[in-house]
Amino acid sequence: MAGPVGDVFVAHVSGRVSGLALAESVGGDGDGFEAWMRREVGTEATPDPDPDPALVERVRAALDEGRTDVPVDLGSRTPFHREVLEHLLTIPKGEVRTYGQVAAAVGRPRAHRAVGSAVARNPVSLLVPCHRVVPAAGGVGNYGSGPHRKEALLNREGARP
Repeated sequence: MAGPVGDVFVAHVSGRVSGLALAESVGGDGDGFEAWMRREVGTEATPDPDPDPALVERVRAALDEGRTDVPVDLGSRTPFHREVLEHLLTIPKGEVRTYGQVAAAVGRPRAHRAVGSAVARNPVSLLVPCHRVVPAAGGVGNYGSGPHRKEALLNREGARP
């Protein structure tokens, strides 16, 4: 599907998005996305060859508008990773938080590196806005599709790290 910052692959289970990735970050094709899904989401996860059109349209609209209200499936994450990713949903569009601020918000103020790990393993990165988390030292930091893509997403939302 075409997204606001490039082609996007979507996988879902029971009406919830379980995987979402920019085509360029998974090799540009469905085979690369399937390999990414198995590695990041679990061995049983595969993209649906016949995706639910209503869900795909909800995803498209949410991505176009920078919304985070599409149901996601984070069941393959550890409890800590789920807690971090769920917290990211509370960061308003156009705002950023540091890894340390997210760590404090989930009750683990010294776990900024663990937060970074959870953010880096986000299987639905455009819907759960990990691009809104930046280093305390400044700049945009890393991103699966490259810092230039993270910066583009932040600029699109009007956010300044």
